[in-house]
Amino acid sequence: MKEMMYHVAVLFVLAVVGVNCEGNSTASTNVTNVNWKESNICRHCICKDEKINCFDQSISTFFTEEEWADVAEFKPKAIDFSENLIRNVTAFSTLPVQVLNLSRCAIEIIENASFKDLQSMNTLDLSHNKLTSAKLSPHAFEGRFSPEEYEPLAAMRTLSLAYNDLHSLNQDLFEHLPELTELDLSGNPLTTIDHVTVIAISSLPMLKVLRLRSCQLTEIPEKFLHTPRYLERLDISDNKLVAVPDELQETKNLIYLNLNQNPIVELDSSSEDRPGFPRLRKLQELHMCNMNSLVRIGAGALAGLENLERLHMSFNPKLGYIDPKALARPDDIGETYDWPLIKELYLQSNNLTEIDSRLLSRWDLLQKLDVTNNPFLCDCSTQWMVDMLVPIAEKRLVNSTEKMV
Repeated sequence: MKEMMYHVAVLFVLAVVGVNCEGNSTASTNVTNVNWKESNICRHCICKDEKINCFDQSISTFFTEEEWADVAEFKPKAIDFSENLIRNVTAFSTLPVQVLNLSRCAIEIIENASFKDLQSMNTLDLSHNKLTSAKLSPHAFEGRFSPEEYEPLAAMRTLSLAYNDLHSLNQDLFEHLPELTELDLSGNPLTTIDHVTVIAISSLPMLKVLRLRSCQLTEIPEKFLHTPRYLERLDISDNKLVAVPDELQETKNLIYLNLNQNPIVELDSSSEDRPGFPRLRKLQELHMCNMNSLVRIGAGALAGLENLERLHMSFNPKLGYIDPKALARPDDIGETYDWPLIKELYLQSNNLTEIDSRLLSRWDLLQKLDVTNNPFLCDCSTQWMVDMLVPIAEKRLVNSTEKMV
């Protein structure tokens, strides 16, 4: 009986300790036993539908790497940590997160390689924080590294650093983000794009979308847009630009341009200071709205936009004149002209007394039209608008000309 009890005891010990195939006892493991539903993160936040929602939870201390590891089994694809009170971002554990929102958190510091284990992350929002040029280091975006292998954050496509306190960018800031296609720097007090910032942007050859709204810029320097050859969308609205930047001629693939709220007074191809647009063959959409200083669009000012389809030129209180040949592109001899085939035209709430019938070559191709809230004259110069333009507008949208007086 004693012998049987001895054998049972031995078997129990072996079962508890465990024996591997080589005869050694199993080593201790770091795998957490915490159920993700009971984790500290899911007690503070809502863990549901592959998303961890920590929005506005008054969290002042960032979760530790171990705490993030506790939710690994949940397999979150999105984390919303916005509107909290954290100042310091520390490392995540390995998670399949694709979208990470850390906006509006008063963040001042991002520790080195904080995101290295988020290898699936394609979108990172760091907007509306307190990041400065001195404290935002390239090491913040480091990927995994070992003597044998280096992995950047290769999945990253969209990064927002908007509305921080960046006066300049470290020239190596994006060296770990080789595939970045969308960058938002809006609302930073850049004032002047210095040499190191030019180098930083030039290190993003795959960049397609660049937003520089409200950055107090007075100019766009040479070579700034030379390297991002794939750039398609550029927002330089609400700056202090007094002319269309010459550097735009480097953007061979630009299809969207926003120049709203800049103090441009006049555009005219015959002007040396304000000559209008360079040749942007692929540009399809242009925004020039809410420009309080804009008075006049002269001949040929938009002639370089040969494939323009959507023209937004509204809410410019002083804009009283658009030349009939503003969009016309002359041939080499200057005897014949070509016009872009505009599909959408928005000229509402300007100071226009008339719209010349020669502004477009094919008014009948318009799909959307709004020229309301202008002080149009009632004379022979506007008769064509009554006969032709009003029917076109009404055909596209019933009662759309009620404010066209």
